Amino acid sequence: MRKRLVLIVAFILLIFISISIGVADIDLLSVLQFDQATWFLIWTSRVPRTISIVLTAVGLSISGLILQTISKNKFISPSVVGVTDSAQLGILIAYLAFGTLSMTFKLSFAFLFAVLGSFVFISILQRIKFKNDIYVPLIGMMFGSIVSAIVSFIAYQFQATQFVDTLGLGSFTTKIAGNYELLYVTIIPIILAFIYMVQFNIVGLGEDFAKNLGVNYKRTMIIGLVVISMVTAAIFVVVGNIPFIGLVVPNLVSIYYGDNVKKTAWDVVLFGSVFVLLADIISRVIIFPYEIPVSLTMGVIGSMVFLYLIYRRVKYAK
Repeated sequence: MRKRLVLIVAFILLIFISISIGVADIDLLSVLQFDQATWFLIWTSRVPRTISIVLTAVGLSISGLILQTISKNKFISPSVVGVTDSAQLGILIAYLAFGTLSMTFKLSFAFLFAVLGSFVFISILQRIKFKNDIYVPLIGMMFGSIVSAIVSFIAYQFQATQFVDTLGLGSFTTKIAGNYELLYVTIIPIILAFIYMVQFNIVGLGEDFAKNLGVNYKRTMIIGLVVISMVTAAIFVVVGNIPFIGLVVPNLVSIYYGDNVKKTAWDVVLFGSVFVLLADIISRVIIFPYEIPVSLTMGVIGSMVFLYLIYRRVKYAK
């Protein structure tokens, strides 16, 4: 309980820091005096950006937790196993077929292909007898690379490489009022994920075990994959690709809080939010008044954490 309280305090503190940091200064006196220009800046720029960060962090962290639970592997996430690449393929095909697209239209195709990609990966995984912590992520990376290669080939053939390049860069820079609201669609699948968290944990123990406990294995698996796909697609369409969140956050939380996903889900949400808020703040201040894409910051931090997790697993396996 004390650890969770620390996370809550850190989360609230970073929320205020995130809202206060920017090229335009926000001073406490102007806020208290209800200065119109200051509050306009807060509500149209700083608050939407902070909400985007939190929804992205929560969505990707929970998606990673679900995927790791139902696949029984700690070293995979939606970005590792090709779900993100599949969403990118969907957007590209929609762009080539229909031209200029609305955000909602992009989301529809991204979700459809993300679901398809996640089902293909799980189907491949279920047909492989030999599985270990490293082998499964390699399969996911190979599958993701194949999908990414298909995206590159199609984009090259139809001269859409510049369009594809703009999809992959994850950043919260442009998240202002009117340009982030589509992220709210992640709230429903996140709530659904919490409702089914116990079932996901049981499904992770195996099909026979789940059936013995009265859990519909296939239905629960489908719900989990739909939740992962919907959240991943929405975040990819609105924000872009933010690496490592779904991979490292559930792992770090399980180290300190255990593997009971029902009990640790809220800790995953809090820690994921703190993690991404901190990374975004670093991205904004490291070359202030300019900023670097948060995907780059997350890539550096996440890769170091991932190497630590591998080293820790090897160390304790000996």
